[in-house]
Formats: sequence, structure tokens, C-alpha cells
Amino acid sequence: MNINQEQVDKHVANTKEYWDSFLSSLQAPYSFWKNCKNNTLQQWVDAVWKTPYILKGINNLSEFPILKGEALLVCNTKSQLTNYRLIYSQSGVLLNIPLHNMTYYDVQTDAGDKGNDLIIKYSKSGEDKVLRIDEWLEDEVVAAVRDAGEFKKLSDIQKQILELSHYELTKLGINAPKIGMLEKTPEKGCFER
Repeated sequence: MNINQEQVDKHVANTKEYWDSFLSSLQAPYSFWKNCKNNTLQQWVDAVWKTPYILKGINNLSEFPILKGEALLVCNTKSQLTNYRLIYSQSGVLLNIPLHNMTYYDVQTDAGDKGNDLIIKYSKSGEDKVLRIDEWLEDEVVAAVRDAGEFKKLSDIQKQILELSHYELTKLGINAPKIGMLEKTPEKGCFER
């Protein structure tokens, strides 16, 4: 791995840069939160503070260096999808699957199973992996994000950064900003005007 501090500083977003991208992503045709596309940044931040599953999604994203231009597009209790990666929470472990490593994402029915499962095929460290899950983001949404192909424009260095966690970067002696929440609008008390 040939990632250094200078490259991380150049490509990894800080909290403000992340939120600017998050707000811009509301304009995307595949955005789950299109109805908020005319919000100001503060209105969007305030809306997110009131939405527990998005807060959890941002918390999960914060475990990884977030590239400049990357934004959360859709999430549920177990999965977060950005324009560059899918993060899946399984038994308290976060699986980071960059879209450039994902080779398959589709629902399959197993004859011995009463319901459908989602199959995700991807590569990690040169090894092919298969993940079978029972709670997923709609395959049409993931297909739309993958088809948009924003992740295809990433450089090799950006792709390498995308595959790492903050923990892994720390082991390499590299610091990267962690994204977080911006401050919400203070609530006014009964007697304030």
C-alpha cells in the first residue's frame, strides 16, 4: 500500500466538506431525500438531527475516511450507500464494500428458504467474497447509483483510501479527518422570542 499523509490530506473530506457534498447529493436523481433538495444546509442538518437512522448512518460512515465528493445517498438500519461505497452492519461489525469492488448485488430465492435474500459479491484484498443478507437496500436504488458511475472517476489512490478504515490508517501512521454532525439550530424556550 502506497498511501501517505499528503494523499489523504488531498482526498479526504472534513466534516464541512462532507456536509456540503451531502447537501449537493440531494439533487441527484437517485437521492432518497429528493423532497429536501431545496433545503439550506442548516435546514438539512436540522432534519438529519431528527432522523435516527440517518444519524446512525453518519455514525457508521465516520468509521471510514470519507472522500471529498462522497455523500450518504440512502440508508436503513443495517446499510448505508454513498456514491462510492456500501457499508453493511453485521453482528456489530461494519463491512465496507467500495462500489468499484462490488461485482454483484441482487435478490435471490433459495429453495430451502421461506423468503428472499440479497446476494452481494465483491472482492477484498484480492479475494472474492459473498455476503448473503436478509435486510437490504432496494436493488433498483443500488443499481441506479452504480449505473451513475461516479465511483469510476476515482483515482487509484482514492480507491485505496476508500478501502481503509480510520483504524487501518492509524496503524499506517496516517491521520484523516473524521466526519461528524454539524450543530443543529438551538431550540428556543417558551419565553424566548
